[in-house]
Amino acid sequence: MDTPVPSTVNTKDHTVPLLLLAATGAIFFICASAFFVYNTTQHLVASRDWRDHSQEVLSTLQLTSQRLDRIDLSSRLYILEKNEEDISVAQANAIALDAGLVHLVELVKDNAAQVARARELDNCVLGLKQQINEALPQGVSPHNKVFECRDDASRMQESERTLLSQRTEESQKSIYRSLLAGAGFLVVSLAVVIALFAFLVRDARRRRRLDQQVINANSQLEVTVLTLQKRASESTLLTAAREELQLCTRPTQAHEAVVRYTKQLLPSVHAALLMINNSRHMVEIVSESQGETKLLDGFPVDACCGLRSGTLRWRKPGQSEVHCAHFVGASPENYLCIPLAAHGDTLGVLYIECPTVLVGIDVRANLDNLEELAEIASMSIAGLNLRARLEHQSIRDGLTNLYNRHFMEISLDREVRRAARNQTDISILMLDVDHFKKFNDTYGHEAGDCILREVAETFRQSVRAEDIICRYGGEEFVIILPETSQESALERAENIRQRVSELRVRFRSEALREITISVGVATYPQSGTTLEEMLRAADRALYLAKHGGRNQVVIADTPLATV
Repeated sequence: MDTPVPSTVNTKDHTVPLLLLAATGAIFFICASAFFVYNTTQHLVASRDWRDHSQEVLSTLQLTSQRLDRIDLSSRLYILEKNEEDISVAQANAIALDAGLVHLVELVKDNAAQVARARELDNCVLGLKQQINEALPQGVSPHNKVFECRDDASRMQESERTLLSQRTEESQKSIYRSLLAGAGFLVVSLAVVIALFAFLVRDARRRRRLDQQVINANSQLEVTVLTLQKRASESTLLTAAREELQLCTRPTQAHEAVVRYTKQLLPSVHAALLMINNSRHMVEIVSESQGETKLLDGFPVDACCGLRSGTLRWRKPGQSEVHCAHFVGASPENYLCIPLAAHGDTLGVLYIECPTVLVGIDVRANLDNLEELAEIASMSIAGLNLRARLEHQSIRDGLTNLYNRHFMEISLDREVRRAARNQTDISILMLDVDHFKKFNDTYGHEAGDCILREVAETFRQSVRAEDIICRYGGEEFVIILPETSQESALERAENIRQRVSELRVRFRSEALREITISVGVATYPQSGTTLEEMLRAADRALYLAKHGGRNQVVIADTPLATV
């Protein structure tokens, strides 16, 4: 009987190829794993680069929008004030805008649609520059062209934000896939090493280290994503602040909005907005966040180091030991003063107080955002202040600070309609300074102006808060007395006439002669039922008072009232 031949050789022959095959497979697997990890890392880095690219494009577009806002504001200021510096500012911003667009076109050259939009924006800016150089000096506002350019920039921003969102989403998916694949590769590698090749443990450990590097890269990527999200949130906040400040119609609204958005940006700080008053000597608190404060409400301009230097000034231990002098009691240890200035004029200061060291670190990280918010606030508040001054000038007489004739006609028409609707009385007094031409001829026009101011002040002291005093023209005045009967108006007119006659004016240390006035009184509805009829009736009564000897009160369509 044949004896079976031992198969040791065959077994050995089978084992060696298996080992070689396993080793080859393990090596191939490790190489494939390393290649996958490398590709994943490269993809993540590329995703991050694309997001950074989109963020840079958005930042450039935001800067473009800011320059368009400055051009718009400078153009409006020039049309209002005819200041050549405003044209220079608009031209400088247009040049900077043109240079920025070159960089923008270079940034979006990978995106044909964005390149086309950038070309449209570039053409719009060329048209805007032409309007600034040619039409603006003629008093024609380029507002429509600015709006068109701003609309082009907004479309580019919307498209880029969509790209950024897509790239962020794709990056997050890639991270998830890489984590799953890495875990799978790790499990399979450990199984292969334990089952077949103990000597491949070293390579497995090396692969673990590579996996750890991927995890670290992913962690860094997550930090980067969080940072980008924080920046996007801050950018959104600043955009919202700019839009709300543009909606403000009064400086007080803007003051409150600035403090509110400062607190939204830095919730842990104490914030206050302080403005230089009209005298330009004192700084006053106009808005502040809730909580205790050590700030003085009213202090000299030079008490603030930031206002003195005209630059952002941070006071904290180890950096500066010089304190501002606008505190009650002991000064805080860590605070920031950011001056607000626009068009070369210092408006006030944004005060930020840091209660702890950690809050100070947070403020330091947000300095750029704070400075941008301060710049936005400065331009907005300056514009509102200018608007308020222009509105005041449009209804006030420059010499006496009384309402002018245009405002008087509007107010009288409104009061007559109200009296007709409510069936109440309304009276008007037409007053004229007697012998005013002789005052001018004798003492000069400056003395005449002084008399008009003193008489106007006497009127202010003699009427109610709801009465309306207007300078009608020259030395003539009109006082509107709502809900005042003829008898009460006569009594009021006599009182005013008496107080003026008691007025003693000195001009350049010289006592001027006695001042008297003549007064005509008209009452609705006895003297007239329309604005024109009331004014004619009061003027006729004043004429009778002047020709009846002056220094007296006459009621319209009645006999002369004796003095």
